[in-house]
Amino acid sequence: MEASMSKQFAKKIIISSILIVIASACKKNDNTNQDATINELKKTILSDIATKVCSASYEDMYTKAEKLRMAVNAFSATTTNENLNACKNAWKDLRSTWERSEAWLFGPIKANAIDPRIDTWPVNFKDLDGLLQNNDPLTEAHVDNLDLALKGFHPIEYILWGIDGNKSVFSLTGREKEYLISLTQNLVKLSKEVRDTWSNGYSQELASAGNGSNKFPTMQSAYLQIVDAMSSICEEVAGKKIKRPFDLQDPTQEESAFSKNSMTDFINNIQGVMDIYQGKFLEDGKGIEDLMNQTNRSLDAEIKSKHTAAIFALQAIYPKSFGDAIMTDQSKLQHAIDKIDDLQRVLDEKLRPFLQQQLN
Repeated sequence: MEASMSKQFAKKIIISSILIVIASACKKNDNTNQDATINELKKTILSDIATKVCSASYEDMYTKAEKLRMAVNAFSATTTNENLNACKNAWKDLRSTWERSEAWLFGPIKANAIDPRIDTWPVNFKDLDGLLQNNDPLTEAHVDNLDLALKGFHPIEYILWGIDGNKSVFSLTGREKEYLISLTQNLVKLSKEVRDTWSNGYSQELASAGNGSNKFPTMQSAYLQIVDAMSSICEEVAGKKIKRPFDLQDPTQEESAFSKNSMTDFINNIQGVMDIYQGKFLEDGKGIEDLMNQTNRSLDAEIKSKHTAAIFALQAIYPKSFGDAIMTDQSKLQHAIDKIDDLQRVLDEKLRPFLQQQLN
């Protein structure tokens, strides 16, 4: 009897051991499959950010720059209020794409110094007036060699809106039109340059990070570059674009002073942070958000909460222009600075270290 019971007990032990081994093997296999899935997701995220966000934004920027050029040519040929308004709308439309794309300001646009060549500010209108009053040629080639503050978005803005934002269609001179045409031609050329550089190779450098890329030897280096760019635009908006004119109480230091478009610029800058985080621009792709959904949902929720708070704080300043808010709504501006700083802090102190660990 005792021998029989011992045999049965031994049999149970053997069966239990087999089941434990099987369960352990299944769990290990599940973990292996999950790791492979997440690793594939990491690659897809970089590919989608490269193509569906960065390259797509520069393609959109070039298309809109061409539309601005055509609007300016039509306005130069037929100088009417309707054509002037078409130029202003085309400028704002192009500006929207550019400002969102400043959340991924790395690669060719940085290396080739395209950013300062198209978006140096503030602009000194006296320097612009001096250029318009002299006899220097105003061809596109000449404009391309001008000081940074005399080309790009803001000289175009100055000619279209004037110093007080109420430029009369009848006050535009032939030389202003000549300058305007060359400015937009130069902006088209630079937009095409960054579009072509991304589409002809840099996009693949980012997409192939850690797998033969010359620019990004590891996936970690690519992810950290993206997060650093997100953080950098937060720092620029809060610490420079808003804070400098705010501290000086000087509206002439604001970014898009002539068109009163600065608040829209700031909102588009911060919206760009979420665009690249989610991996979407004109179409939806995979972004860092998707990796966080698999690995750290609480941090994902915190990032989105901080981003929403920053956007709401900026929107709360409307309908006042930034120039007016500097003088009359300091508390709201300080609140916006604080909320953008909060967003930057979670990117720097939580997202960046987490991705370093995930991609080690």
